[in-house]
Amino acid sequence: MNEDEQTIKNAYPVVSPTDVCILENEKELQEDRQGNKWWQKVLSKIEVPHDIGDPISVLRNPDLRPIKTKDRTWGFWSFFAYWGLPNFAVATYSTGSALLALQLNIQQSIGAVVIANILIAFFTILNSNPGIKYHIGYTLDQRMIFGVYGSFLGIIIRVGLSIVLYGYLGWLGGLCMNMVFDSFSKNYLNMKNTFSESVPMTRKDCIGFLCFQLIQMPFAFVRPRRVNVPSIVSCFMTLFAIIGMMAYLISKNGGPGPLYHEKVTLPSSTRSWMWISAMSIWYSGVSGGVTNQSDYSRFASSSKKCYTGLFLGTVLPGTFVSLAGMLCASACKGLYGETYWTPDEIVEQWLNDDYSAKSRAASFFVGISFTSSQLFLNLTQNGYSCGMDLAGILPKYIDIKRGTLFVQLISWVVQPWTFFNTSSGFLNAMSSFGIFTTPISVISIIEYYCIRKSKLSQLDFFTLSKKGSYWFDYGVNWKAVASLLAGITMGIPGLIYQVHEEISPNTEMLNFYHGYLFFIPLVSGGLYYILSLIFPFKHEKLCCEDPIDYFDCFSEKELEKMGMLPFEESQEVLYEVGDQRVEEFDAASLSEHEEDKNNLRIETKLRPKKRI
Repeated sequence: MNEDEQTIKNAYPVVSPTDVCILENEKELQEDRQGNKWWQKVLSKIEVPHDIGDPISVLRNPDLRPIKTKDRTWGFWSFFAYWGLPNFAVATYSTGSALLALQLNIQQSIGAVVIANILIAFFTILNSNPGIKYHIGYTLDQRMIFGVYGSFLGIIIRVGLSIVLYGYLGWLGGLCMNMVFDSFSKNYLNMKNTFSESVPMTRKDCIGFLCFQLIQMPFAFVRPRRVNVPSIVSCFMTLFAIIGMMAYLISKNGGPGPLYHEKVTLPSSTRSWMWISAMSIWYSGVSGGVTNQSDYSRFASSSKKCYTGLFLGTVLPGTFVSLAGMLCASACKGLYGETYWTPDEIVEQWLNDDYSAKSRAASFFVGISFTSSQLFLNLTQNGYSCGMDLAGILPKYIDIKRGTLFVQLISWVVQPWTFFNTSSGFLNAMSSFGIFTTPISVISIIEYYCIRKSKLSQLDFFTLSKKGSYWFDYGVNWKAVASLLAGITMGIPGLIYQVHEEISPNTEMLNFYHGYLFFIPLVSGGLYYILSLIFPFKHEKLCCEDPIDYFDCFSEKELEKMGMLPFEESQEVLYEVGDQRVEEFDAASLSEHEEDKNNLRIETKLRPKKRI
């Protein structure tokens, strides 16, 4: 055997035998198996729209594939607005005031909020990187941690919470709509309720809720990445409205009001738990957004812009709006003898005192500002997110548009008006959401950073091959499932005690519930890490990346950094010798690069001719 033949023998293919199996399985999943039966023909007609070069299967559709470079347009202000929306909204404004029900004063409540916001930003940044680096969303992230089949568990949890929160925020949006309608007509302001006393809402509340739901529906046809600009505008509109409300109320009252000067009478031990509970309540309102951050971090034009935007968008508005809400509530207590927790209550008081052009203008501007923030908050945090999740359950038949329309139509069944009967009901609804999402966030962080060392295979997300790195055991990562259930189970008793006050609580379990923001990561995260050490996951593609940019989603700079070959639409056998690529290998081409004989690379015919 001569030297040239030996060099060819020692050359290695770019696509490994394992990837060959995965590519073949992927091709089988994408094949059109349309039958002749009537129901098969109907199903083929309702498949999601897709291009020939962007196929669909039981695991993928165009909305699930990694985001291309041209679509990654979100910069600093986009992420500032995305995380500003939950703060420039009624929920944050109201929750800041509701925290006073924990018998903390304003100063201590703000201290708890600041710490919680920093923790939220920290968690969110850690959850951003699968989306930033590999441009994948929450749905694929669930396949990474729970397995291809086990991912349905995390997706279904998120779908359920999205439906509840969509209705919840939709109801608040309806209250904001009524501020606009109240400015148009005094008769609407004083509309009589025609519902029976057993119905926990008024006719006016019902009208506002239905109108807000109708306004949201056309936005289902807008791509999620395109709502960044109106979200930025709505954030600043709401900021000016809050500043105006706070300035007017404090000025008219001659100070911040009686609540600001109240002293805390709680024992030090109880006070500590109320601090922890306040932080958990605050975190719970945005826990869903923290968990599915990859859905939007994949739109980032750079990691730096994403990190700085979300950090400042979380900490600054979160602290200011909560403080403004509590100061407004305190001033209202001094002015009107009532602690108004929502902007619509304050505006209604103004209109009832003096239905003048000045108060009507204030009602309109405050109403339209909060309505816009509620609209884009609900769409980005729940509507589009639920659409993305549902696309992961039935990729061939549901995309983001169809999934968003689904949650819009079904969200009313949660009866969100019942959340606002009492302040305790409001707190209970808000403080329970994070129990279900926090374990997912923590397990995802451990899996991405500790187990896979921040290296993922995009190709394996879309295969049912047992050779895929997300197959685990029969398509399920039992260690992640057990850790998730352990965290949720530990939090459920405290939630029951909180809702049913007539039950004598177990102090330890109730305290666990109050501090689940700190305790669930220890339970679920610690258990998952220990199980991973005892039963290590062994796979030849663990901590490995794809050799080829199969989805044509990386920039030249990213490809160079990861040592990945670019995607090409059509390519036969390609040899790489030194810095040159030649389609046919011969001794002459090799002789020009004598020093590179041992570094010869051969890309085989198994390289894709079509986009994977």
